[in-house]
Amino acid sequence: METVVLCAVLGVAGVCALVLGCYRRAREGEALVLVRGGEPTRVRFGGTWVWPVVERAEVLDLSVRKVVVERRGGQGLSCRDGIRVDLRATFLVKVPRDEAGVLRVAREVGCARANQPGEVHALLEERFACALAQSVSTFNFDELVADRGLFIDHVGVEVGTELLGFRLERMSLGRLEQTPLDQLDPTNVVDARGIQKLTERASQQAADSVGPWSSELGEAAVRPRGGDEEELMREVERALADPTRRN
Repeated sequence: METVVLCAVLGVAGVCALVLGCYRRAREGEALVLVRGGEPTRVRFGGTWVWPVVERAEVLDLSVRKVVVERRGGQGLSCRDGIRVDLRATFLVKVPRDEAGVLRVAREVGCARANQPGEVHALLEERFACALAQSVSTFNFDELVADRGLFIDHVGVEVGTELLGFRLERMSLGRLEQTPLDQLDPTNVVDARGIQKLTERASQQAADSVGPWSSELGEAAVRPRGGDEEELMREVERALADPTRRN
C-alpha cells in the first residue's frame, strides 16, 4: 500500500515538474516568438505556456545593436562640389517592443540571425552606406562640416523606416574630414573636379594672404615657383587643415 502511495506521489510530482517546465518567461529586453504549425505566429513579452511537440518558442533580443559605417581614401564619399570626404558614422538600431515589429523581424530575418550583432551589421550596413552617400552628395564640403546636425537629419530621412523590422534609434558622426589629396585619383571625373576646386581655393587663399603686395608681385605671388604642383597641393592641404584660412 505504501508503495502504491509513493508511486502516486512521485507520479504527481513528475507531472507537476513537466507542466512547470513548459512555462517560459521572456526576460527584460526579450520577446518570445511562438510558432505552432498551421496557426498564426504569436508574440509574448512576459511569460506563457509552451507545449512540447505542439509548438516552438524562440527568443528575440530587443536590445540596441550598433552598426558602424566607415568610408576612407578611395572609398570616401563625394560632396556636391566634387570634394571627397572621409567619415565614420555609428547607427544604433533595435527591434521595437511591439508585436508587429517582432513578427516582421522573426519572419524576414529570423530570431537566430537577429540575435547576432555581426549578422545585423551585415544586413543593414549597405543600406546605411547608401543613405550616407546620397546625403553627402547633396551638400558642398563647407556646408557639410558647418552643420553636422542638418546632415544627420538628412541621413535619417534617406534611411527611412524599411529596415526589415528594425528601427533606427540614433545616429552619430565621428570622423568627418576631407580625404587627403594623395588618395584622390586625377583620372576619376569626380575626383578631378574636386582637385580643381581645391586648387582654385588654395590659389585664392594664397592671393588673399599676399594682401596689398599682390598687385606688385602679380601672378608669381600666388603661384609656386616653376609651376610646382606638389607645392600647390601642399598649400591646399595646409589651407584646409587651418579653419582660420578658409573662405
